Amino acid sequence: MRGCKFLIGVSLLLAVAMLRAHAAPPVRFIMLENRTMPFGLVVQGPNARLLLAGGITKDWQDALAKELGRTPAYVLLPRKRQDMAVVQKLVDLRCFVSPDWLTSEQVEQYDWPAPFFDVEERLVGPLNGKPVESLDELSGARIGTVLGYSYRSLEPLFADGRARRDDANNEMSSVLKQVAGRTDFMVMRTLDFEYQQKTDPALKKLRLTPVVVSRFAMYCARPKYSSVTLRDLSNAQTRLLNAGVLDRILAKYR
Repeated sequence: MRGCKFLIGVSLLLAVAMLRAHAAPPVRFIMLENRTMPFGLVVQGPNARLLLAGGITKDWQDALAKELGRTPAYVLLPRKRQDMAVVQKLVDLRCFVSPDWLTSEQVEQYDWPAPFFDVEERLVGPLNGKPVESLDELSGARIGTVLGYSYRSLEPLFADGRARRDDANNEMSSVLKQVAGRTDFMVMRTLDFEYQQKTDPALKKLRLTPVVVSRFAMYCARPKYSSVTLRDLSNAQTRLLNAGVLDRILAKYR
C-alpha cells in the first residue's frame, strides 16, 4: 500500500512538472513608455526599469491575457523603437493601435481582428478663448501636438504655414503648455480630457471645442509570427466585449 501511495505521489509530481514545462508563455504586449493616464500609468521600478502600473491599457490587456489562459508581460519602448521590436519578434500583440498610423508595409506585418474600441480626438482651447467651430478658423494658431503622432486633418494647415505645430513628448506635457498659454489649442482624446479635467483643477480653465480632429478604431494587432493565433485572439476579444468588460474598464476612468 505504501509503495502504491509513493508511486501515485511521484506520478502526481511528474504530472505537475510536465504541466509547468508545457505552460503557455506570457503574452508580450508592446507599450509606449510615455503613456499617461487614463490610458497608462508608467512608473519606475527596480533598477530604473519602467513598469506599467495601471490605466485602461493595462486593465484591458490583463483581461485579454487572462481570457487567453496566459499571463501578461509588458515591453515598454519609445514610439520610434516599436516597429523594430516587431521585426525582432520581441512582442506577441500590439493593442491600442490603428492601421492608419502605419505604413502599408507595416500593416502587412500583422493580422487584424475586428476593432474593439473607438477613439475621438478634438481641439481643446481656453475656457474663455475665442470660439472655434471648424479647422478653417485656425489661421495663425499654435496647435499643441504629441511628437511622433500624425494628424491627417491638420497636416494641410501645417504644410502651408496656416497653423504651427508645437510638439510635446506626451499628452500631459502638451496639456501643461496649453494651461500656460504657450499654445492656442491642443489636440487631445476626448476620454483623456474628461479624465484629466476631473482629476486636475488646472484643466478647469480649458474646454473641448466642437472641432473633431479625428475619429479612429483601435485594434489589437497580431504580428504574423505571434504564438497567439488570430482565432484565439478574436474569440477572446469577442467574449470580453460581450461580457461588458471593456465598458466596466472605461467606466472607472470617466
